[in-house]
Amino acid sequence: MLLKFAYDGTKFYGYQRQPGIITVEGEIIRVLQEYGVANKIRSASRTDRGVSALGNVIRVDTSMKPQDVIGILNSSLQNIFFHSYSMQNVNPRFAEVRWYRYHLPDIYDISSLKDAAKVFVGKHDFRNFTRARKNTVLQIDKIKVENFNGMIVVDFFARYYLWNLIRRIVAAMQLYASGKIFNERIFDKRFNFGLAPPEPLILMDVQYNFPFIRLRIREKTLRRFFDHFAGGAIYYYLSKL
Repeated sequence: MLLKFAYDGTKFYGYQRQPGIITVEGEIIRVLQEYGVANKIRSASRTDRGVSALGNVIRVDTSMKPQDVIGILNSSLQNIFFHSYSMQNVNPRFAEVRWYRYHLPDIYDISSLKDAAKVFVGKHDFRNFTRARKNTVLQIDKIKVENFNGMIVVDFFARYYLWNLIRRIVAAMQLYASGKIFNERIFDKRFNFGLAPPEPLILMDVQYNFPFIRLRIREKTLRRFFDHFAGGAIYYYLSKL
């Protein structure tokens, strides 16, 4: 089965399981093992430290009902909240689209941000915008910039991404909107645009060619999650689930 979940990335030392520190993946596996549900999981996306999610996905191989697994996880975890499932048994990494949203203060010229976004849409070699050193060619299908609830949000849509890619693109877009003009030469010549902070970035959804079933979650469970939540933009989205 596939399970879709949210988490406050500011409460963990990253997503990927690592010995001796608290991570999102590590906490999920700990609970699944403790209750005899499963010993391992497969994840759709491994977000950076500080990055939150509204709709990441894991695969759990178990004979239990998804409602029961979600009940165990939500009653045992803090700052992680499971809300949907699918009985498809596919590798969750083979998603159709990963949608990320970066939040900016409403201090930038939105037209300039949109112009900068156009440079990064399409297929490019993003070696100058990642710490990865191989397989750096990929396609970003769409980048949308708009005003939203007193902020500027930058939405990224692609099948997959590279390490730090979105945060480096956002840093470049901010500089462009502040007067540093550039074009597609930036893919050939290395520029140091810096790295935008991780906290304003949220993995909004991982999308497939099949639907997920949204569970009706008890108000007590929701309140327990919110009581431990850091607040901010991710809280707004979770309150709308």
